[in-house]
Amino acid sequence: MIAPSAASASTSHILNWSTDGAAVVCGVAEGVEGTVVDPGTRGPLDGLWRGLQCQAAGIPHGQGVGDPTVQLGQGRAGRARLVDISQDDLVSAAPYGALAPGSVWARYDIACTVAGTSVRCANRAGYGFTLSPAHVRIFSPAAARPEHCGSVSYTYPHTNGNGRAALNNLNAVGIACSTARSVAGRFLAAGKPPAGWHQAPDMSAGEVTLERGAARVTGDIAN
Repeated sequence: MIAPSAASASTSHILNWSTDGAAVVCGVAEGVEGTVVDPGTRGPLDGLWRGLQCQAAGIPHGQGVGDPTVQLGQGRAGRARLVDISQDDLVSAAPYGALAPGSVWARYDIACTVAGTSVRCANRAGYGFTLSPAHVRIFSPAAARPEHCGSVSYTYPHTNGNGRAALNNLNAVGIACSTARSVAGRFLAAGKPPAGWHQAPDMSAGEVTLERGAARVTGDIAN
């Protein structure tokens, strides 16, 4: 293991880092299962994405061959998982920078709080893990309860009332029904999500999902 270099207690963005004394070592790696939406363009992504991987002595093995490692990806598909790796896929060969207790590490929509011999890391979607020697806990965000908001319809102009579209079985997560109905109405009128929202890839035929951060609006499209 490369000896950690000194680093001050603050927010750090270095690629390879550790707790003071290297009880936990972490680094940004290629090929971590993560977001299905590009954080920059909001367009669909295929394949794997950069994420975080961390190791500590004495944690259990995953299903595979190699050293036990906890990986955390970006975005709403970036769930933490315990895996075995036989070869590091780190994006940098730089020495691990030791972060003092109380420091925060942040990069690629993932943030970690650093203690003396442990770390707690989570991505923006709320998936994450805590890790220390001989202990690992993987967690998920608390399930948000959807609000049932009825249906929203829109009549296209100059169709004598015959051109209509609707989002039925409207559900809202993280926003009020009034906001969800407004978002749905603007989507129907323009044929695209309102500014600041994006349309998630279709998971089932006829269903529309609109997202903005943790807020979500879903409905069944009808013409």
